[in-house]
Amino acid sequence: MQVDVADLFVGQPTIRGNPIERVPLVAIVDLESPVEVVPSLEISDGDRVWIQPWPVKPATKHRVAVMGMRPNRSHTIRVRVDAADSVQEQWSEPLFFQTPPLPDNFPPISVVHAEPQRMEPGVTFFATNIWKDSISILDYGYIVALDAEGQVVWFCETTDRIADMRILKNGHILYQHGNYRYAYEIDILGRDINRWVATNLTELPDSGSIPVGIDTTHHDILELPNGNFLTLATVLKHFEEFPTSELDPEAPWAAAHVVCDDIVEFNPRTGVIVKRFPLSSVLDNKRLGYMSLGSFWKDKYNDEEGNVISRDWSHANGLTYLPDESALLISFRHQDCVMKLDWKTHEIRWIFGNPEGWADVWQQYMLKPVGELAWCYHQHAPQWTPRGTLMLYDNGNYRARPFQQPMQAYENQSRVVEFRIDEEAMTVEQVFEYSGGEDDPFYSPFYCEADWLPNTQNILVTDGGHVELSDGTPSDNVPGERQWARIFELTRDAQPERVFEIQIDSGMESPFGWSVYRAMRLPNLIDGFRIDPLAVDEPVPRFERDPHEKREVLH
Repeated sequence: MQVDVADLFVGQPTIRGNPIERVPLVAIVDLESPVEVVPSLEISDGDRVWIQPWPVKPATKHRVAVMGMRPNRSHTIRVRVDAADSVQEQWSEPLFFQTPPLPDNFPPISVVHAEPQRMEPGVTFFATNIWKDSISILDYGYIVALDAEGQVVWFCETTDRIADMRILKNGHILYQHGNYRYAYEIDILGRDINRWVATNLTELPDSGSIPVGIDTTHHDILELPNGNFLTLATVLKHFEEFPTSELDPEAPWAAAHVVCDDIVEFNPRTGVIVKRFPLSSVLDNKRLGYMSLGSFWKDKYNDEEGNVISRDWSHANGLTYLPDESALLISFRHQDCVMKLDWKTHEIRWIFGNPEGWADVWQQYMLKPVGELAWCYHQHAPQWTPRGTLMLYDNGNYRARPFQQPMQAYENQSRVVEFRIDEEAMTVEQVFEYSGGEDDPFYSPFYCEADWLPNTQNILVTDGGHVELSDGTPSDNVPGERQWARIFELTRDAQPERVFEIQIDSGMESPFGWSVYRAMRLPNLIDGFRIDPLAVDEPVPRFERDPHEKREVLH
């Protein structure tokens, strides 16, 4: 039956704020039609007007989430419906929605530069971490989305310090808690969906959480094509011999408790581990780098009564899965290397890094440099680009091997760097480098990432771990008197230019500091996400955020 245009709405659509208060820049529109229709929205905030499609099947009732609104603005929203069985369409009367201002404790994000016409299209998506009086705060966290002008268009107050973060195939957000005991799945409207708990060192806080029998979920957690999760997990081992000095080659070796890394694949529905591989079996156990004697894991493993210190030997900090080859790229921060490992056979394909200090049996796997090449030190976030190259953020800590003179932070620079690897010839060639140059050198001793952007071939750089002393001098010691972060987009030209930059900084005199582990550029806030406005009224409680640590005693 042909329906008159005037009858495509049953009453005026209604609008209200998102009932999930930690995501307040979202509004919920409800509408009804006598026939099956597909809705879309026209949204105006006085400065911008944009159309928001709603990719759903035709129906007589719809609930639509209004996305992309900036804070502290009055928005006018008109609903358009298109009849499924005809070419008829109709616009609603205007709806009005006032977004709230940013919270008082929101990160101090400032826009340094933005050239939208030269940038990769989309929104910049990242999580912020806070330091107070040089202490990492575990119950504070925001996930933030910025538009091309650097303006906030979405955020979620997580009350969790966040490490790695991904978008799952089901359209939900997966992130690791910064204490490496928990991982969370939430949706973009702010609902808690799942929590995984590393139960070897942490009590299962409730029956709704999913236990995983590991000590920690460290740095990276990702989704495999088969739906399982892959993560880095720590394990404590006893070494009969371990160096006692990074500076004195004549210092005696002694027995030590050493934190090693395993790769763990587990079923996210049950938490059951389906595969576990100890990375200590493919590393030279007698090789170390600067910071291998550190005690990063003291809150997890140290026995204070027995004065036992756990050593942070390899510190795996990056994990990338290559589905076409069933291979892994693994970054070992304190070994200053990236390894390619066959995930089926566990055979080493190659090792990229300074070959010094590796025993003879490992030399066959070392990539040999072609042309001018600077080795990476304490790098983060290796990724394989569409060009078939290796890109990473080279933090550059010390730029030396143990027993060599370390480079001081005030004279050091980090780099965004890209390498071409010939696996048959076992060679590596440096093809791109950016370190800011003389005009704007940068140095971040922890965190950070460099992402290839597919449309522009620009690079999104998370320069997220700046540490400075009270006089503004860069420092290797985390924390310092000032911690601050920035994200910038870089053209990949002979003379690279920054086309976007934001900073998160409270300044030297403030007790607060900031860091960002990684960032990503997403096409928008609709595509790729699972948005279910019908679920916002369901009584799904948030997981309690109190830690449930076990007492761990070394033997």
